[in-house]
Amino acid sequence: MIYNQIYEFCKVRNHGTVFENTDQPTPRVEWLMEFLEKEGIPYELDRFRKELFYKFDKDEIWGYNIILRGDSDKMLVAHHDVANHEIDNANDNSASVINAIALKKMLPHIHVVLLDGEEFGGIGAQRVSEQINEGEFGNISFVLNLELSGKGGKQFFVGDYPGQLYDKIKSQFPCPTVRTPFNDSVIFRRNDIDSCVINPLPSTDQIPDSPLFEGVLFEGRRLNMSMLFHCHTPKDTIDTIDPNDMREFTEEVVFKILQ
Repeated sequence: MIYNQIYEFCKVRNHGTVFENTDQPTPRVEWLMEFLEKEGIPYELDRFRKELFYKFDKDEIWGYNIILRGDSDKMLVAHHDVANHEIDNANDNSASVINAIALKKMLPHIHVVLLDGEEFGGIGAQRVSEQINEGEFGNISFVLNLELSGKGGKQFFVGDYPGQLYDKIKSQFPCPTVRTPFNDSVIFRRNDIDSCVINPLPSTDQIPDSPLFEGVLFEGRRLNMSMLFHCHTPKDTIDTIDPNDMREFTEEVVFKILQ
């Protein structure tokens, strides 16, 4: 099962954040390219340089987007970069990357892009936004963004990003709407591209610490919002996600949205 590759992917450690990128692909990008070749999935490595507009110890950095080109008006994205290179980064966002590749095998006509630099301002999403607006992918109706999709299966929330894609998801699933922190959909929408983020979560019987989370229900089951706070910490381990949940989410949710 392709989803079991999450165990191998999480063993791969970058040398740091996107700021430590060099003119050579990161270890995670190298692993992904080798994996795509084994799976027989054509890809393009888009290596680009991004000028920094705030104070740092360098003027520009390298970014690496992996493009799995299709011929439809729909695009699926997931970021492959990490904020903490010393941990598994299983849910944020290795699971989503594997899920996006699995979806590409099921729907080869869909554009899939594995993005760099989400953790530090969405530089990969900005790069793709410019390419979309320049017509490099033809006409793109919307960009679906996968985040933290390692656990929860068909139980998920959708980000509060009104538009065609949001309406499509809400018409198909009884999912709650949540105001999310920064993610790549913010960048796409800033560039006038319809985009929405979706995030599965397991359910819980525990009463949430914050009343903000008490009403986040999927078909009457309370979603375990506490899992979101594992991001960038040693708690984001491979044993907190489930390949079977990844399969269910990809094949019964993402597939339905994009087919």
